[in-house]
Amino acid sequence: MNNKTILSALAACSLLALGACGSNSAEEAANGEISSDTLAAVIDDADDLSVTADILGNSGLQGVFDGNAAYTVFAPTDDAFDGIDIPLNEDEARAARVAILREHIVPGFLTQDDIIAAVESAGGSVEMQTMGSNTLTFSEDGEVLVIASSDGSEARVSGTALSGANGTVFPIDSVLKSMDAPG
Repeated sequence: MNNKTILSALAACSLLALGACGSNSAEEAANGEISSDTLAAVIDDADDLSVTADILGNSGLQGVFDGNAAYTVFAPTDDAFDGIDIPLNEDEARAARVAILREHIVPGFLTQDDIIAAVESAGGSVEMQTMGSNTLTFSEDGEVLVIASSDGSEARVSGTALSGANGTVFPIDSVLKSMDAPG
């Protein structure tokens, strides 16, 4: 079974019912608790994700994360956006900001335990397609989950994953890019 097949099956299990694929309940998500808030509200309330929250609000994507569909977001922390060359608060940069953010979103409700289990099952790394043009490769460096982008850039999960009613957000320490993404 190849890496994509393993993570695709894992994502499908997460979407259908967390309990049917080895987890006893959705409450095992992330840090043992799952908020009844939507993913948009979880991101908006997070201390170090205000730039991501602003991008969601200013681009109209917040409504997507207020819906019923499940997503996993690898959200760059506010400090991670310091190195981005596009203006974050200018209207003309809206499309570029949305394109960058799409490279950090995968379909389905995935916990860190789900991803680590897939990495270990696949022998060290596993890939997943983003909502953009990016392929993310997940691996571990000791106890830290590492995410590599299709252009070779890397980020590390830098905080506790937060789960809402329709997904999980992982704070990461860098902005990932794809070969096609701006910035």
